[in-house]
Amino acid sequence: MMAVCLPELPKGKEFEEYISAFFQSGGNYIERNIIEKESKGKEVLELDIIATDYSLPPPEIKLLEVKSGDWGFPDVFKVRGWMDYLNIDNGIIIASKGKENVDFYKEKAKGLNIDLVVIPNLSESKKELSELINNPTIEDVDISTWRCSYWVERNLLKRLNHKKKSNEDIKRFKVLSDYYFEVNSGIFFTKNIIQKVDTLYTTFQKFPRISAKCGNELIGNTFDNEYDGIPKEIFDDTYCKCSYNDIQISTFIEHRARLAILKNAIDYKLYKDAGDLCKTENTYEKILGFNISSLDLLPSSFKEGLNKISKHKYFHKYPVFWQWFMWIFGGFILKDYEDKEYEVLSQKTGIPIEEIPNALDAYQILFPRDGGWFRDLSPNSNIKIMKMFPVPFMGIGAFYRKLIHTKSRKLEHLNLSGIYTLHDLIKWYNLTKKVLQHKN
Repeated sequence: MMAVCLPELPKGKEFEEYISAFFQSGGNYIERNIIEKESKGKEVLELDIIATDYSLPPPEIKLLEVKSGDWGFPDVFKVRGWMDYLNIDNGIIIASKGKENVDFYKEKAKGLNIDLVVIPNLSESKKELSELINNPTIEDVDISTWRCSYWVERNLLKRLNHKKKSNEDIKRFKVLSDYYFEVNSGIFFTKNIIQKVDTLYTTFQKFPRISAKCGNELIGNTFDNEYDGIPKEIFDDTYCKCSYNDIQISTFIEHRARLAILKNAIDYKLYKDAGDLCKTENTYEKILGFNISSLDLLPSSFKEGLNKISKHKYFHKYPVFWQWFMWIFGGFILKDYEDKEYEVLSQKTGIPIEEIPNALDAYQILFPRDGGWFRDLSPNSNIKIMKMFPVPFMGIGAFYRKLIHTKSRKLEHLNLSGIYTLHDLIKWYNLTKKVLQHKN
């Protein structure tokens, strides 16, 4: 299989991903490519990057506009307008092309509370962005791995959109596309966080066991029926053979949905504690003659779970932790390196090593699953892994491990125990390369 390489001079979406990787590596929670549509489905605006800093409560939000082509004052005024529309105080424009009198542009942008950064030479990125990212320990391996992770996500979504257009009579593709849009973009423009969480949970409940539905439709069953799980032949195709099938897309979207719920639930607690009524004031609707609050409509198990994790000392950093654990660590822990894995997770997320088990427990607390969310593959494969996790991101996790645990950057030099541990990592890694090479 031919090698895949990141472009040395990223442009367009790839330059956006390059900048996202810097802010993500610097400890921010990142949301990307957020689209607002009018009632008829026409796109109104697209936000490149929203970076949320959880280092101090309440979270600090920044709007980033990334320009790899020409830019000027219209872009500055556009960003200022978006900031007012979204009630975001801090804006950043990052451009890859310089201009004459750039200091004049920077001064005018600063007057509108927008930082303007020009990076004509990518080797100067750390220097130019250092004042905007409160983290001096950003590492190149983190930036490159985040870029690969975004690339996987981009290709999974391209494949979904292609299949949706080519197979209009197959229900799962439209449902998955609608679900992803709601999770990634639809709820973003709702200012009240209780309403966000309510909408997310309603959407989450609207599509229960969506991967089971997709798996059954793959073997000819009706999508809309209720199913206990993925058919065995589809499960084996997904996780034993590591095929590039539709379950890799559906499980990605399901975990993205849970992460969005976790993030907004924690935001609710943090902004409520900060006294921000605009974001946390309860809303009511009349049901059977009674005024029922949006908060009351949420499942009691979820509210109890949120109350429980909010007692964890570092719960405010769980959104950042779970982005790292899912999309860089691949949802698994290499048990041969468990102490080192916890150390790296602590360095990247700001959660002390002794608190990492609490962070990992949070998913089960908020989203209870019979038997828990983790499966120990020992003794044959010495890995602790999340259930129903998309294999292409497990491959990202394998890629990251060879960067942080070996000098040679070869999986074979990890010196792993368990007769299938290395075999599993290679399988996952090979699927990731296939996803990156795939055109649709």
